[in-house]
Amino acid sequence: MLNQKITAIPFSENYPDALNATQSDIKFTGGQSIGYDFRLGYYFNRKRSLGIGVGINYYQQKGTLSLDTFHIEFRSSTENYPIFRQVISTTRGIKETIVSKSLNVPILLRYKKDFNDKLALTVDAGLLYNIKVTNSYETDARFDYEAIYKFEGPELVYDNSPIPDPSSLIITKAEYLKDFPKGDVVKYFMHHDSIGKSVGLNLAANEKKGDVAYKSGSLGYTGEVAVNYMVVRNICIRAGVYYTAQSFTNTSNNNALRLTDTKIKDAATGTSTVNYNSLLNEMQTAKTSNYGIVLGARIYFNRMAWKAPADDVNRVTPAKGRAH
Repeated sequence: MLNQKITAIPFSENYPDALNATQSDIKFTGGQSIGYDFRLGYYFNRKRSLGIGVGINYYQQKGTLSLDTFHIEFRSSTENYPIFRQVISTTRGIKETIVSKSLNVPILLRYKKDFNDKLALTVDAGLLYNIKVTNSYETDARFDYEAIYKFEGPELVYDNSPIPDPSSLIITKAEYLKDFPKGDVVKYFMHHDSIGKSVGLNLAANEKKGDVAYKSGSLGYTGEVAVNYMVVRNICIRAGVYYTAQSFTNTSNNNALRLTDTKIKDAATGTSTVNYNSLLNEMQTAKTSNYGIVLGARIYFNRMAWKAPADDVNRVTPAKGRAH
């Protein structure tokens, strides 16, 4: 099970002369985690109950990021119109399916308690140092692109009033339906799109998949409790539970990106899409915690362990063995 607490900046901070910005919080749901690790340990006291360990750990984690509401109005420009007010809204909220892959080094303190000749309890706890983390996303995001054009004589100027000047050319669904309640708003937008206006309805992202890298080198912590059962000499199967917590930090370059700001038209097909930057770019920190079951094996591999006396063969901790 994976949980994630997100600290984010509003995308509106990255838009010039932003107006009437509305944005809901980013939510993370449906978290799942699977991992693999390899650990080396050494028990240093006489009873071989206390030790240290180090290893390599790989996590693949999945979940869904969602943004229910997004609306922004800002100063923009195109080849045909050097300055105007672009209005962008989500049509149905945004969802991204996220796959995060991280490589970590656990540095552990270890405790072991033998119950009998075949059964033992082990406890590992310590730090988790992140070497690398990458995130992949896939989205079905769609946007309405509306626009407001204001002229002073023959010159275009930016209408920076929260309520647009009535003299401006206001190409929005709300404005059109106010004047023509039974009109064809899709046809209206298609007309303005055909003459070079930066407008369109229900426009899909031009790139629905991508990757976002976070900073590496973060520290977390991990803990594990497992029961070990010896199946053959010096080889135990293990089952238990674990808990891991990590915090990842985004890069300033990612944080400076806009969610979307440009309409793109395919010259061959005439189809319009929009550029898109993942919700992952808005996140400043992501504090993750995951817990679940652990399954694995423990193997003694030093010579003294394999040369244990015959009457000690079936003990979980061979009398002369230390490392595993």
